[in-house]
Amino acid sequence: MTIKLPAKKKEPEAHPNHERWIISYADLLTLLLATFVVLYASSTRNRYKEQEVAQSFIQAFHGTPPAVLTQHPSGSHGVLQHHISPIPEATPRQSAARSKLPETMAKQLANDLKALQQLHLELSSLFRPMIEKNQVSISNAPLTVTIKLDASVLFASGQATLKPQAVAVLSKVGAGLTKLPAGYRITVQGYTDNKPISTVQFPSNWSLSAERAVAVVRLFIANGVSGNVLAAEGFGEFSPIASDNTHAGRALNRRVVVVIHAPQPLNSSPKPEQPQG
Repeated sequence: MTIKLPAKKKEPEAHPNHERWIISYADLLTLLLATFVVLYASSTRNRYKEQEVAQSFIQAFHGTPPAVLTQHPSGSHGVLQHHISPIPEATPRQSAARSKLPETMAKQLANDLKALQQLHLELSSLFRPMIEKNQVSISNAPLTVTIKLDASVLFASGQATLKPQAVAVLSKVGAGLTKLPAGYRITVQGYTDNKPISTVQFPSNWSLSAERAVAVVRLFIANGVSGNVLAAEGFGEFSPIASDNTHAGRALNRRVVVVIHAPQPLNSSPKPEQPQG
């Protein structure tokens, strides 16, 4: 005798879940909330961050920042790299200066930029004929004005004596430099091509480039520029701006560059003593 069990009832098929999109939507809202929280936190004004930005700005243009901006010793501020130099603790007077830093620095930077822009306009007008002949170029950065002059305009080949027409033009430049406010620095840089030179007066391109820079410095001093703000540098053939394999490239590398630096904002550090004699 066979006993038949009752057949199991077939379970109804589950309906598809049409609300799964809510999970993705909730994830999206969570991400958006986190994004806005981060944006709000990063937009919160931080006085110390502002001072760090100001310090970095000045250091980028002038090297070591002034004393009133230094807050914590850094490995790159020592006499040797990665050696920490001692920094005196901040006094109440320095703290007060820090609190007024952004406004004071902004005012000084504005004055420096205005003076450099005026100088740039005057120099562009003075050198316009040479600029049109590609013998001179003038460029300005936020805190510097750079004058690049073709050496052939200033000197005869292999010589460091200024040509008469060069003396006339550079004398006007020197007269304009005397009108700059105190604290500006002028660096004259000499460069040559890689063609070797070996004479009694100039045994190498180093000596030729340095003597040409010194000749321009002497002319500026003769026109009233203080020697305390002037410096001469010779680079020889080791800083080319074009290939020395062509005549045109060598001509570009033979140059004299005058760099005018604005003073350091809030420069309260004492100036180094000048050597006697």
